[in-house]
Amino acid sequence: MIRGVWLAALAVVVVVVTTGLAIAMSAASEPEPQPTPSRVYSSCLAADTRPLDPGDDPCEGSGN
Repeated sequence: MIRGVWLAALAVVVVVVTTGLAIAMSAASEPEPQPTPSRVYSSCLAADTRPLDPGDDPCEGSGN
């Protein structure tokens, strides 16, 4: 009887320790959320309807 109680108690301890380790491992393996990258705004919009001449800088302005 005493031996059965000890085996049952040992089984409970093994289950508790195994469950605790599984929870700790799953929590450690989750990637940390990355901060949202800041947005970059540009005052230079290079999307134009006419092709640029060689050497023209789209951020320079119209120049004409």
